[in-house]
Amino acid sequence: MTDWDDSIQFLRGMGAAVFYGICSVSMAFLNKILMDIYGFDFPISILVIQMGATIVILYALRFLRFIELPGYTLKDGYLFALPAFFYSANSVLALLSLSHMNVAMYGVVKRCAPMVTLLLSVLVLKQGIPSALTLTSIILLTIGCIIAGYGDLRFSLLGYLCGGLSNVTQALYLLLVQRYTEGAINTIRTLQLNCVNSFPLLLMAAVISGETKQAVAFPHFTQKSFLLLFTTVVLCGILLNYSLFLCTSLTSALTTCVVGDFMGLKSLSLSLSLFLFSNISDLGWESS
Repeated sequence: MTDWDDSIQFLRGMGAAVFYGICSVSMAFLNKILMDIYGFDFPISILVIQMGATIVILYALRFLRFIELPGYTLKDGYLFALPAFFYSANSVLALLSLSHMNVAMYGVVKRCAPMVTLLLSVLVLKQGIPSALTLTSIILLTIGCIIAGYGDLRFSLLGYLCGGLSNVTQALYLLLVQRYTEGAINTIRTLQLNCVNSFPLLLMAAVISGETKQAVAFPHFTQKSFLLLFTTVVLCGILLNYSLFLCTSLTSALTTCVVGDFMGLKSLSLSLSLFLFSNISDLGWESS
């Protein structure tokens, strides 16, 4: 591979990482609006609809010959069963963790994901130890998370346990996706296999948790503003999954994990800034 090819590959990876970061932050704010303003607090149901919509869109694009996509086979589905299982498990565990701790501490726990990904990459992908700078940065990040968690006055063992397991399952599905995409499976094919395999698992989780019944009875489905926002959330979720797999295939599972953590911190900083600005504005109006 020439220097020119290396440069092109680097730019593609950088572009994929930026694309994933933008989708991640956008999705966080859209979900916040959907859940807080409209009260549609049914995240597993949203994931189910996103998976179903992705399948429909992919096969529609295939029918219109915009993309080349092989049909789903049980053989390929079986080969991609583990990544889909860990993807679904991560989604459910993350939601359980968030329900038992505040958002700030949940974010702190998720910041430990790069260390988990680093350790498992040695076991799963048989990769060597990364550079001293990378290793030191991730260790310092993890130590900071442990110190912050030690000061949590509302400690929840179940919340931290689910958060830790969420980090493990997240690392496993990203590493497995990286391994599969290093072969003949492209990003579109990865997205197809993940959605078809994950759809029944997430649907089962939604039914067991009782979300399905509550979501169907949601009173604002007839509002145009809600439908517009809900459609935007679903489409952004599809882009987020695509960008996640694209970033993993062009860079690495560790890079994807670190980018997600970095954008999570940017999202938290922006949220705090908006919150403080809102409070200052309210005080200004009240004093005038």
